[in-house]
Amino acid sequence: MKTINEKSFHIKLQKPVKPRITFVCLVCCTCKRPKMLSASLKSLNFLKIPENLRTELVIVDNDREESAKAVVEKLAPDLNFPVRYVTEPERGLSNARNRALDEVIKLGASHILFFDDDELMDKNCLIEHIKLYNDNPDAYISSGPTITEFVDRLPFYIRNHLVFKKQKTTKKTGLIRNYCACGNVFFPVSLIKDYGLRFSSEYVFMGGEDGEFFSRASALGFTIIWNNEAVIYEMVSKSRANIGWILKKCYYNGYAGTMLKFKGEKSKAKKLLFLCRQSIVLALDILILLPSVLAGPLCFFNVLGTCFYTKGKIDGIIKGTPIEFYRDIYGE
Repeated sequence: MKTINEKSFHIKLQKPVKPRITFVCLVCCTCKRPKMLSASLKSLNFLKIPENLRTELVIVDNDREESAKAVVEKLAPDLNFPVRYVTEPERGLSNARNRALDEVIKLGASHILFFDDDELMDKNCLIEHIKLYNDNPDAYISSGPTITEFVDRLPFYIRNHLVFKKQKTTKKTGLIRNYCACGNVFFPVSLIKDYGLRFSSEYVFMGGEDGEFFSRASALGFTIIWNNEAVIYEMVSKSRANIGWILKKCYYNGYAGTMLKFKGEKSKAKKLLFLCRQSIVLALDILILLPSVLAGPLCFFNVLGTCFYTKGKIDGIIKGTPIEFYRDIYGE
């Protein structure tokens, strides 16, 4: 096996051969969200699966107390494919995702479709991923959109905040990307089995481990193609849909994006130029914050979110080290 460690951005592999799709594992990592997981698993009852395609569901519970077990045992008999439930007692996103990769390799699957425990899968999601993978010779990794679905009735200024993805992105199907997330992504197991890619422990409580993982995959020659037709819906409840959570998420998005962008960047001039630009942007954001009140709460909170986002970008380049975002925002 070719082992690719977390710092192998400089290595460029020859264009890999795309394995044929014979066995797909649907993979979900979960932690202490049984109600969300229940809704997510129920959505799989409507998932269209190509005839004669072997399919299996792998659920990794990142809670040593097995809070997801009862939900899985209740719903598994109604699904149209086998379910494998395992626990990963070592807390953290990277640990759970790496355990999932190990389980998929053990099962002998050819491909993985990752989704999250707060997501509802559109009935055509798998078929659309498979279609792009088969029809586009460059599509080694197929990445699709997640669209926000609010669980509760919420104020207008919350539902329409910029931090939430309300509709399909303007990105077109076929667009080549240099990174993607785990919330809706389809790729061959050879990516991990033959090349040793794993999720970095550096981001275990920060998040962003998925973006960093697929950035390395892209740098190694595994082309990521945007697939606007393979849709997943992200459930958002009141626990997330509040101003405190939104502002923390805005800050994190800015921090993580900048930190990952400049990871390994040695040019102090580039960093300084970026820092100067963002400082100016932040000053302008703050300048229009007070007048934005006159335009209503939606405008005000969007501008305030932009301030937190820009501040995150500035801190991301100054500090340049992972933050424990998920422990801070979820208290775990």
